[in-house]
Amino acid sequence: MESDAVKNDRPAEIDRPQLRGDPITARRYISRDYFQQELDNMWRKTWHIAGLAYQAPDSGDYLVAEVGPESVIVVRRADGSFSGYFNVCPHRGARVSEGPYGYAERFTCPYHGWQFDLDGRVVNVPGADDFMRGNPCEKLGLQSVVVEELFGMVWFNMDSDCESLAQYLGENITTEIGAYRIEEMVRVLDMTAATDCNWKVLSDNFNEAYHVQIVHPELMPYIETQGDFSQIDLLPNGHNRGWFASYQPSTLHEGPIQEPLPSLLGEWDIPVPDEPTQEKLRQLRMDVQKKKREQGSARGFNHYAHLEDYQLTDYIIYNIFPNSVITVGPDGVQLLRPRPHPSDPARCLFDHWWLVPRIDGRTHTPSPAGGPPLPVEDAEHEAFVYGEKSLGITADQDLSIGAIQQHGLGSAGFKEFYLSETEIRLQNFHERLNDYLNGTV
Repeated sequence: MESDAVKNDRPAEIDRPQLRGDPITARRYISRDYFQQELDNMWRKTWHIAGLAYQAPDSGDYLVAEVGPESVIVVRRADGSFSGYFNVCPHRGARVSEGPYGYAERFTCPYHGWQFDLDGRVVNVPGADDFMRGNPCEKLGLQSVVVEELFGMVWFNMDSDCESLAQYLGENITTEIGAYRIEEMVRVLDMTAATDCNWKVLSDNFNEAYHVQIVHPELMPYIETQGDFSQIDLLPNGHNRGWFASYQPSTLHEGPIQEPLPSLLGEWDIPVPDEPTQEKLRQLRMDVQKKKREQGSARGFNHYAHLEDYQLTDYIIYNIFPNSVITVGPDGVQLLRPRPHPSDPARCLFDHWWLVPRIDGRTHTPSPAGGPPLPVEDAEHEAFVYGEKSLGITADQDLSIGAIQQHGLGSAGFKEFYLSETEIRLQNFHERLNDYLNGTV
């Protein structure tokens, strides 16, 4: 297959916006008043992922997505498009569906039996002629939300006056993530864990790599997190991007070459150098890129033709404001997403997805959660309390720190964050959050 990719060694750098240096205090992690401000002024005005489009292939198939106390229904219509509605009956406020997905020719409120068509209109009501303000049919309906499809995902925004999804994400995100052809992948891991920390504790964690050498030492043998082979970019609208070279040890790694690097190289028939000088170690990454260019299509990795050189080996983390973390790698895409608890600012829900390309003849793929390989088929959703089962080594490590930090943030001994340059994505995120809360967006 002819490649349409540009052979760049790393993402193009982006001019950084001038940050204000807004203080980041503990109040935003523990205050119920602040929690409500986020709901009113930010969560209801930003774009969120409802699910994967292939989960709702036919007319009447629907997904239910939750953001804090809000619930939204996204449904496939007869013309193939999606529409979305607040999941609340206009009669007396009952939820219409408890989800997380299903099929309906009509949505029926479980309380009094009001029925709604796929356009959200009330079409049948028991005792319709008995209402003091007249028959509600064709007069009332489910309140709509804005819905768009991108990257094989269905997105929604609860603000009817919102900017388009493409404008919200910006050109860098839409173009770069689009090259991975996520719409052709299948989600093989779908987990949600309830955990004891504010959603921003985890969002902050995914906006910096400063903690990696301490919390995730197992990544050091094959991923760079700092130095010349990493790059941090602040994107418009509060989004961030972190690029981290792989198939080579981190400059922070000490000692001999360790797994999983030899195994990763072995998959492309590249030997470990007998004398691993810095020059030879840096060459490994380029050797893998060359092999993937030459052999990728024959092995079923057709999407390689659309990737730039660095995308064939490296990991790029896109922190999409406010809470979607999409990590793209050459052979899979991970979504990490902390969502606010419906009522408690000291708790949140954490989603972990893993998507992989569909390759002819491949029935299983390694699991980021450890254990046996995963079937290459749509995974059933698993919901549990953190600690009941593993979300994967790296995710478990992050969530374990979350509870520790949440407790510390409630201490009278803590005042505000004191950030390093490597944590600048975190500062950018919080200043965008402040913009929403101050009404300047």
